[in-house]
Amino acid sequence: MAGYGYMKIAAVAIIAAFLVAPPNVGAANETVNIVLFFDPDCSHCEEADGVLEGLDGQLKGQVIISRYNSNTATGIEMMDGYGIVEIPSMVVQEKEIILYSDYRGNLSKLESLLLSSINKTLYEPEIDVHKEISPVKLNPGEEVTIKISVVNKKNITTDVFLIDQYPDFLVVKEGRPTWNGTLSPGEVKNITYAARVDPKTHSGNHRIEGAQITYIGADIEKKAVSNTVIIQIAVVLTLFTVFLAGLIAGANPCLFAVVAFMAAMILSNTGKKSEVIKFIFVFSSGVFLVYLLTGIGLLSFAGDFRSLNPVLGVITIALGILHIYDYVYIKTKAKSLFESSEMTKSAMERLIRKNSHLSALGLGALFSLVKAPCVGAIYLTILNLIAVQEEKLAGITFLFAYNFGVILPILIIGIAIVVGLSPKRVDQFRKDKRAQIRLITGIILVALGLFIL
Repeated sequence: MAGYGYMKIAAVAIIAAFLVAPPNVGAANETVNIVLFFDPDCSHCEEADGVLEGLDGQLKGQVIISRYNSNTATGIEMMDGYGIVEIPSMVVQEKEIILYSDYRGNLSKLESLLLSSINKTLYEPEIDVHKEISPVKLNPGEEVTIKISVVNKKNITTDVFLIDQYPDFLVVKEGRPTWNGTLSPGEVKNITYAARVDPKTHSGNHRIEGAQITYIGADIEKKAVSNTVIIQIAVVLTLFTVFLAGLIAGANPCLFAVVAFMAAMILSNTGKKSEVIKFIFVFSSGVFLVYLLTGIGLLSFAGDFRSLNPVLGVITIALGILHIYDYVYIKTKAKSLFESSEMTKSAMERLIRKNSHLSALGLGALFSLVKAPCVGAIYLTILNLIAVQEEKLAGITFLFAYNFGVILPILIIGIAIVVGLSPKRVDQFRKDKRAQIRLITGIILVALGLFIL
C-alpha cells in the first residue's frame, strides 16, 4: 500500500492516546429494543421478564420490550430467524442474543449481561466510513478526486484516526490521505485529496481498497474499513497502434477488387501506367477525406459517443459475426455477401472512364460509403477509443494515422501495378484469399466488440 510507511508513527501515537484517554460519553437519548421469547407456563420466563421490567425502570423508559409467545406462529417464525431453540431468550437491538443457558437461573448474571448489551447500544460509538472516487473512468496521467466521509452515527463523542489505502499507480498531488480528530454525535467529516494516475498504468479495471479507521468503543480499540471502489483505466493509444488498426481495415478484399478494377480499366483506356497511379492517389484522397471528416464529426459528440459503448460493442460484434458468416458463404456459394450491386459497378465504371481528378475523388467518396461494412467496422472501435482522449487535437492526429493506414494498401497495390504487377494477378489473389481475410477480420471485430462491452 502506497503512502503507508510514513504514517505508521502517527498511527501508533493516535492509538496510544486512545488507550490513555477513553472517549467522552454524551447524553444517552437513544432507546434499546429488547425482544423476549417466552412460554406462559415457564417460571424462568417470568423471572427474566421481571429483570427486564426492573431495568426499564432504572433506565427511565430507554428500554423498549417486545414479548413473543414461543407457541404462536409469529413467535416460532421469529425464533427460527434468530436460530433460537430455547426459552427464555432475549435479543438486544437485533444484534446480541442472551439465552437461558448463558445465566442458568442466576438473575444477577442475567442483569449484568443485559446491562452490558444495553450500554454497548447506548454508549458505544458507531463510526461509518464511505469512500468515493471521481471520475471512475479515466486515462493514464489524469487526476482523480478521492473523498472519504466519516460519520459518527451514535450519541457519544469519540476520537477517530483515518488512513486511506491507495495503490502504487496513484500519486497524491494535493491534500492528505490521513486524518485524525474528534467526532461529536451525528457529526460528519469529509476528507478530500487529489491523486494523479501514473501514465504507465496498464489499462483495465483496478480495485481501490477501502479507507481504514480506528476508534475506541467500550474501552476497546475498534477498526472499520470503507467500501472498495473500481476505477477503469482507458487503453493507451499510440499513433502506431492506431495506424496498425487502419492497416488491418485497409487490407480488405473490397479494396483489392476496386484497385484491380480501376487499374485494369485505366490501362485499357489509356495504356499509361502514370494515369493509374494518379487516379489511385486521388481516389485514396477521397477515401481519406470522407473517413476523416466523418470521424471529426463524431468526435465533436465525444461525451455522448462514449456513453454508447454497449451499442457500439453490439454493432461491432454483429459486424464481426457477419464477416465470419461471409467466410462460410464464400466457401459454400463461391460469392460474397459484400459484393457490389450492378448499379454500383456501373456508376464506378462511368467515373473511371472519365479519368479526371474530380471523378477519382468522387469515386473514393462513393466507395467509402458503399463499402462501409468492409472497411468501417474497425473504425467504430477506434473512434470509441479515440473519444476518451482529453485533447481534440490528439484525437484528430489519431484519425489521420488511422486513415493513412486504411489507404496505404491502396497506394501500395497501385504502385505495384505501375512497376509491373498485373491487375489480373491482384484480382486473382483477392478471389483466392478473400474468405480467409473475411474470417480473420470477423474474429478481430468480435474480440474488439467484447473489449468495448
